[in-house]
Amino acid sequence: MSIKLVSRRGAIGKGWHAAALRDAAERLLGVGRSGSGRADARAGRVQWLDVEAGIARGDVLDADGELYQARIDLPVYSPSDREVFLQVVRARPELPARLAAGDYPQEIEGALAPHEISLLPRDASELSHDCSCLDWPGPCRHVAALVYVLVEAVDEHPVHLVTLRGLTLEDLIAPRESTGARNLSGPADAADADGTDDDDDGSSPGPAPTPAPYDPARTDPSLLTAAIGAEPARIIAEFYGSRAPVAPEPPETSEPPEPADLPDDLARPDNPTTPDVLE
Repeated sequence: MSIKLVSRRGAIGKGWHAAALRDAAERLLGVGRSGSGRADARAGRVQWLDVEAGIARGDVLDADGELYQARIDLPVYSPSDREVFLQVVRARPELPARLAAGDYPQEIEGALAPHEISLLPRDASELSHDCSCLDWPGPCRHVAALVYVLVEAVDEHPVHLVTLRGLTLEDLIAPRESTGARNLSGPADAADADGTDDDDDGSSPGPAPTPAPYDPARTDPSLLTAAIGAEPARIIAEFYGSRAPVAPEPPETSEPPEPADLPDDLARPDNPTTPDVLE
């Protein structure tokens, strides 16, 4: 089953990104091959299109009925270019959804330009080609037909450009938390040790850790004694098997303690139990 182009006349590719890809490819093809490629693509001679990292390929039916395997190559990003590209696009979290919906914002290319990086071919020299027809040096009309099928596919699905550069939509989404980055930054802080998850900017606290269930056997009897008294504390401590209650220490004071008041029956002078005063 062949691919039928939507465009029946005029330029192929309406979006700015499709036009940019078409212009770079036509500089590679030249005027003659561009014309024959458009005609073959509109005639449905391209049987299928497959886009993967660095390569777009497909079978193209020649006028003599022979199938030829054509391909267009666009280099994947180098590790350094990939890192810069991801830094730019991850600052725009809406981009994956827009690409999936068929929109590639032109301002992304503006942000990439100072780094001399583009998702599109920067010029014809970035594109290379091959075909089983061996029409050397080419590019042949089979490659040209494949180019226009690719242009229209990119017009509808700009994510193909991401794929050609060796990336996926998932790569464009900034990870919520990077375990590797946390390990490189140093040992976990006290909050991490407690199981809390601090945000990068510290503006909102993470979820509070679940408190451990109350264990009466671990209750400090001295605190219980101070709260409810020695005897109830002793009973509770013995029941739950915690430590024996510790009597609270008297508060330190520099003044000597006052003598205890005698009961009324001992304090009366006529009490017969009151000792005589020695003369």
